[in-house]
Amino acid sequence: MPVEKLIGARAVNTLWLSLLTLTLTYLIAIPLGIYSGRYNNSRFDKGVIIYNFVSFAIPSFILALILLAIFGYKFGWFPTTGSVEVGIQKGTFAYVLSRLHHMILPAITAAILRTTGTIQYLRNEVIDAKTQDYVKTARSKGVPINKVYSHHIFRNSLLPIAAFFGFTITGLLGGSIFIETIFGYSGMGELFISSITSRDYSVMNALVLLFGVLTLLGSLLSDIIMTIVDPRIRIE
Repeated sequence: MPVEKLIGARAVNTLWLSLLTLTLTYLIAIPLGIYSGRYNNSRFDKGVIIYNFVSFAIPSFILALILLAIFGYKFGWFPTTGSVEVGIQKGTFAYVLSRLHHMILPAITAAILRTTGTIQYLRNEVIDAKTQDYVKTARSKGVPINKVYSHHIFRNSLLPIAAFFGFTITGLLGGSIFIETIFGYSGMGELFISSITSRDYSVMNALVLLFGVLTLLGSLLSDIIMTIVDPRIRIE
């Protein structure tokens, strides 16, 4: 099979896994980061800090093996390998459900590992924004605290997240090598490992080149997003 067709087939799987991972990452990280910063030094904040330490310190393959052993083998809630159930006709609703079922556990694993940075950035930004003059001015005018957070603090706190969005999405598209390999998910990360073990240098070179291009595109995408969300920044 030509290299471009081989990578193209795996890239589709990685794309869907990346989108689900990104969705779960922000669904987990944004509420935790905002509330942790709003109620800093509370029990909730301390719990989030402990979660951050654990998710940052634990290796990806260890977390993947733990979740696979518990939810894949012990309880049998999720498939332990593959990207879709064998024998299902492509394009049917059952096919879509099967793909989603196979993606959930790898996506949760990757999302847990990627929430750390987002939570910490948001927490720090919210804590810093609470001390700014525009927040004090809004509060002195009698603006409700919830409106201050939703209209002022929350919007400004998302700027660092927007700055790293491009790198995040292209990093996910590059493939989570250990996660895809452990779960047997047929993505670009798993293909990269298999090409190394089989000494398929043409596939290895193509993937390394592709990962490099994705990194450059991530930098460009981040700059474009920043010009959209922050009117003070312009591309010249």
